[in-house]
Amino acid sequence: MSRRSREEAAAALVVAALDRIDAPERALVLEDPRREVADALAAAGCAVTSWSRRDPGADGAPPWVEADRPRVACQLVALRLPRAKQELEMLLHLAAGALAPEGVLWIYGANDEGAKSVAGKLSPLFGNAFTLATGGHARLVAAALAADGPAPRIALDSWLEYFDLDLPAGSEAGARRVRWASLPGAFAHGRLDEGTALLLRHLPPLGPGARVLDYGAGTGPLAAGVLAAEPSARVTALEPDALAAAALRLNVPKAEVVTGAGWAPLAGRRWEAVVANPPYHRGKEETTALIAEFLGGLGSALERGGTMRCVVQRRLPFADLAAAAGLERVEVVADEGPYRVWQTGGR
Repeated sequence: MSRRSREEAAAALVVAALDRIDAPERALVLEDPRREVADALAAAGCAVTSWSRRDPGADGAPPWVEADRPRVACQLVALRLPRAKQELEMLLHLAAGALAPEGVLWIYGANDEGAKSVAGKLSPLFGNAFTLATGGHARLVAAALAADGPAPRIALDSWLEYFDLDLPAGSEAGARRVRWASLPGAFAHGRLDEGTALLLRHLPPLGPGARVLDYGAGTGPLAAGVLAAEPSARVTALEPDALAAAALRLNVPKAEVVTGAGWAPLAGRRWEAVVANPPYHRGKEETTALIAEFLGGLGSALERGGTMRCVVQRRLPFADLAAAAGLERVEVVADEGPYRVWQTGGR
């Protein structure tokens, strides 16, 4: 099942279920990239708050959380089932913090995303879970706040985890160990991705004060590696996940962090070097469209004489994507295991 059909089927179950209940006064739609659920609630006269860590307007903590207290009390929270177990736990706490005592949680997703078993993962915050609807290989589960459940952890800082990462120190042998912050659901949570490690060993040459963009920075290992290689570099780190970006600010305080996806948040700006481990998944679906988008903007983002280096899995048709983007002087600078580091100088 494709990502789009998963999301359509899951959202359709919620919209249909809303027709069978009285509209809540307030509702929160959490982590759903589509608009159908929020629009159906609004059409029914409900005051709706929507938030996703990858929303274009998201920046740091969810907007209904202030310090340790939620700003809203909703009768319904509709939560799109996330991929990672730890991320689900965090989102359940955030959902519980936004619910009124009599409120109800609806959690929905595709069966092959774990929706069949999610009812058993809602304790201790939620109880009385049951399947409200099924269809299109998707499932909608409802649950109420547990009467004797723990107080929800809604402060973002309470979900920060710290790990020791060994970051390669350029092409030299060995690595430097750093204390690293992350949040559940961030890319490579608690570890250093193998592709990123390879690129860290093959960063482009950087002059003093070089302007460098880390495109899709995650929690910041490439940005940190750039600054370790050239401490005077002026690093911009672009990251679409607002929670990963929050950890990035802790890990690489010298970097300028921009929260957003694609080139639009950076329009009109140029860099002497771009480094990236570009994504190629939307949810469970693999797609080269995200790499194509990245490559398509390089001509406008690189200064004349600038360099881009990125790491991708060798099975992906990077050379073809680069040619389609009009890029020239594309070459492999490192090839190790399933990964290749590619370089291009722009158009």
